[in-house]
Amino acid sequence: MTLPDRARVVVIGGGVGGTSIAYHLVQRGWRDVVVLERAQLTSGSTFHSAGLVGQLRSTMPLTRLMMDSVALYRTLSVDGAPGFLGEGSLRLASSRERWARVRQQAEFARGVGLEAHLL
Repeated sequence: MTLPDRARVVVIGGGVGGTSIAYHLVQRGWRDVVVLERAQLTSGSTFHSAGLVGQLRSTMPLTRLMMDSVALYRTLSVDGAPGFLGEGSLRLASSRERWARVRQQAEFARGVGLEAHLL
């Protein structure tokens, strides 16, 4: 593949972060965007966590970012088939302290609009 001599934006890294940046720029009308990746897209760190998209994070802004990401992933498809299904996750507690923390996390999750159930 030949690279262009110049581009308005050059994104270094074709993982989830780099491809997301390129995707959002193109969605906003930018057409001169190049993504440089040393191997195949998503073959680095992103590859090792493929399919693991936890939304609950330690802060509200990070949690909202992950929720927005999942909302976007649900709109993507490959040849008409869903590209992301997102089935949820399970957190376990093996002590009273951990159970208290899981309860706090569930309360925080519900407070930001994430579905959370305690069993």
